Amino acid sequence: MMDFVRTAVSRSPVPFEWLHQRRVLKKTRADAMGALGVPMRDVRSSVMTFSTYRWVLVAVALVAAYYFFLASNRYVTESQVYVRSMMPTAQVMPNLPMLPSANPQMQDALLLREYIHSKDMLVHLDTVLGLNDHFSGRDWDIFSRMDSAPTREGFLSYYRDRVELILNPDSGILTIRVQGFTPDYSLALSQEINKEAEAFINRVGQSIAAEEIGFIEGELDRARGNLADVRRRLLAFQNENQLLDPGVTTAARQMAINELEAELVRLSADEKSLASYLNEDAPQIVTLRDRIAATQAQLGVERAKLTSEEAQSLNDVAADFQELKMELEFASDIYQTALISIEKARVDAYRKLKHLVVVQSPALPDEALYPRGLYNTATVFVVLSLVYGIAVMLIATIREHRDV
Repeated sequence: MMDFVRTAVSRSPVPFEWLHQRRVLKKTRADAMGALGVPMRDVRSSVMTFSTYRWVLVAVALVAAYYFFLASNRYVTESQVYVRSMMPTAQVMPNLPMLPSANPQMQDALLLREYIHSKDMLVHLDTVLGLNDHFSGRDWDIFSRMDSAPTREGFLSYYRDRVELILNPDSGILTIRVQGFTPDYSLALSQEINKEAEAFINRVGQSIAAEEIGFIEGELDRARGNLADVRRRLLAFQNENQLLDPGVTTAARQMAINELEAELVRLSADEKSLASYLNEDAPQIVTLRDRIAATQAQLGVERAKLTSEEAQSLNDVAADFQELKMELEFASDIYQTALISIEKARVDAYRKLKHLVVVQSPALPDEALYPRGLYNTATVFVVLSLVYGIAVMLIATIREHRDV
């Protein structure tokens, strides 16, 4: 049949007849394709039409109607804060000049950012300002407001969406952008966040300082008690032995022994000298020998006091006293060190205190920044148009391959 049509068209000398033959050819091809069960249609005309694209326009119109007539306004209050510490800023490491050490201000800003987005801050704000009642109020549209009975995770997620935190890594300034459905509530919420953030920074610094000072004060009390105990034992030892300083007494007795020994040597020399020219019964020799005997007896007594085995010798008493004296000196040194440490800790604790510096105070917003109706509507229009175009291309490609 197709060969017949081609022959008829090639033999037609008149344009009108040629057009007639072309119509016959199209009709014949359509009948043939219809007999095979394959629809013969123009892909572009059947797919990319206004009747299909109008759904994109309808969706955009609905979005525009929501943003311009139904969406509740949200007001933004912006503030900027900076955590300042009395400690000096960390310097770069001398061995690694290209690697700076951690910035304490940046660490404090990160800590503050996490606290503002924490559940503790959320609970505080809900208790003070009724956060749940405001964001779930029936005066706002259903898409903007929060569920009246949200879960804790849902409430926290909604709160984080309404409180935007932007941290500048170069300056350490934290920007807090708070959204509220009314200007007054947005301002009150921003002020309360700044107030609680400052209280949190103060609590952190004071708790660290209190822990350090408390530990050192405990060590000071322990050193003071140890010193008092050693001093008490030393006084009891002195009273028991009736000696102020056994070391001094021992030295004095040793000096006396040395003097007695020297006197004994001198007397023995005099005896030998007199015995060389006097009789044994001479009064001088007898007197001298009596003095020698007395000196020897006294020397024995003094030596016995130092090394007596029956009672506690003076050497043992001096050794015990020296040990107690060393304990007293050691306890005194520890107590003195503790006193210096606690004074240093007080100074360091003051230097570690942190302060929240408000760079930009919260102010009452004049106009609503959200929702951005025109921007969101244009975004939806572009996105839906792209999706529609991609879908049309896919459908057309599928149909063209099916018609081949």
